[in-house]
Amino acid sequence: MQVKIEIQKPKKKLWFYHMRPPTEEEIANKAGISLERYRDVTKTSRPILSLNRKNSFTQEEFINSFADDDDGDERRQLALLRLTLDDVLDSLKPKESLVIRQIYGLDGKWNRTLGEIAGNLNVSREMVRKHEVKALMKLKHRAQVEYLCHYLL
Repeated sequence: MQVKIEIQKPKKKLWFYHMRPPTEEEIANKAGISLERYRDVTKTSRPILSLNRKNSFTQEEFINSFADDDDGDERRQLALLRLTLDDVLDSLKPKESLVIRQIYGLDGKWNRTLGEIAGNLNVSREMVRKHEVKALMKLKHRAQVEYLCHYLL
C-alpha cells in the first residue's frame, strides 16, 4: 500500500507540472523506482470487481453470463435487442415513435391500422402516414442502422 502512495504523489505532481498525463517512465523516475516495479505495482493495484455486480444495460449480474444456459443467452440477446430498439425509437419525436410502435406492434400489443392510430392521436390518417414516413427516413440514417445491424446476423 505504501508503494502505491509513493507512486500517486509524483504522478499528481507531474500531471500538474506538465498539464498532461505523465508517462510511465516519468512517474517511475520521479518516484525513484524501476519501470518494471512501477508496472508491477499498477497491475496489482487494479480494483477487484465482483461477479455479482450488475450490468448497466441489462441489470443482470455478471455471474449469470458464465452459465452454460443456451436459453438464457437467447433471452439476454432478445432483452438487449429490445433495449437497443427502445433507444432508437426514443431518439424520434414522440408522435413518430408512437406511430412506429403502434403500426408494427412494438408496444407489446397488436399491429394497428392507420385509422386506429389516427383515432388514438386525434389526427387524420394522412398525418399518421406523414409521421410514419418521417420516422422511417430517420431510422434509415446510417448511424441508426449501424447501431442495430449486429442483431441482424
